[in-house]
Amino acid sequence: MRITKTDLKEMIVELLTEQEDPARLKQKSMSASTFVRAGKEGRQDVTGELTPQEQGIIDQVDEFLLNLAKIPNVDINAHKAVVTRALKLLQQLAPKQQQAAPQAATQGTQK
Repeated sequence: MRITKTDLKEMIVELLTEQEDPARLKQKSMSASTFVRAGKEGRQDVTGELTPQEQGIIDQVDEFLLNLAKIPNVDINAHKAVVTRALKLLQQLAPKQQQAAPQAATQGTQK
């Protein structure tokens, strides 16, 4: 069997993306309309899987980050390491078999 350079590159990229840490924030920017649409779509995807209490917590965290970003001279991107650390702590609460699911979900939304 002969493997072309393109096939080899695709396999390497696939292996590297499988090993990515789902709690690690990637360098990503979004337009305002994409940001709004992604929020709505993300909430619709999990509506039946979350309890009302979980939905309330997610809403509060989302609102907190949005309000923080609105404050003048506050650059969340400059403190990305702190946010990543918080995400890693939350990720440790999930059972090992469940940690693969958020990774797969984030890979589908990353472009």
